This record gives sequence, C-alpha cells and structure tokens, in this order.
Amino acid sequence: MHDLTERFTAALHHLDAESDASPMVELTSEDAQLIKLNQTHEARGRDGAKRFWEDYRHVFGELETTFTSSTVGEKTAALEWESTGTLSSGKPFSYRGVTVIESDGSDNEMVTGVRTYYDSAAFIQETAGTA
Repeated sequence: MHDLTERFTAALHHLDAESDASPMVELTSEDAQLIKLNQTHEARGRDGAKRFWEDYRHVFGELETTFTSSTVGEKTAALEWESTGTLSSGKPFSYRGVTVIESDGSDNEMVTGVRTYYDSAAFIQETAGTA
C-alpha cells in the first residue's frame, strides 16, 4: 500500500500541475468506486475516474496540493492534505481535507476506492448584501 500511496500522490501532483487526469485513471481498477463529500452521485471504474478527476480539476485555475500526514494500512490509506491556488473564477482559495484510498491488495496494486472529505466553505459563493 505504501507504493500505491506514493503513486497516487505523484499522480495527483501531476493532475494539479498539468490538468491531466490520465495518471490517476491508470491507477484505478475497473470496479473502483469514487465518492466526493457533498456529491449525490458516485463514479465507478476507469471511465468514472476520468470524469471524477477532470470534474475536480475543472473547479480550479492554479492548484497545488501539499500532503501533510498519512496513515497507511494493509489495503487502506488516509491522506491529509491542504490545497491552495485559485478557483476557475480567479478567486484565491485554501482548503483542507482527507482522502481515503483503498487497494485491491494485489502485487500490481490498483485503487479500488476513493473517498474524499474536505472543508467545502472555500467553494461557497459570496452573496452581496448578506451576513
């Protein structure tokens, strides 16, 4: 699981910098389930992973993720992170969260699950004239 965690964080840094989801998709198994906090739907498999990560990246202009802590088990890892940059509107943002990844435990480990939990306050639109 340590190797998969390192490949996952490298692929996410590539997604941040290049807006290219293909390394994330390559890590994903055909039966993977990907879920984001505040989403009513889930993504499944590699096609779902491609949409999941592209939809995620589309929210941002500039993006940099720093992993601050991790707990790695036999088939599961919890990765704490902070992301900073700009939203696609150009507004600066900073937010924190945790992403839990699961693996199939095989010799050629693949991601079988992604659940991400984060502080959604960074994405709430400001409304003029309200407190």
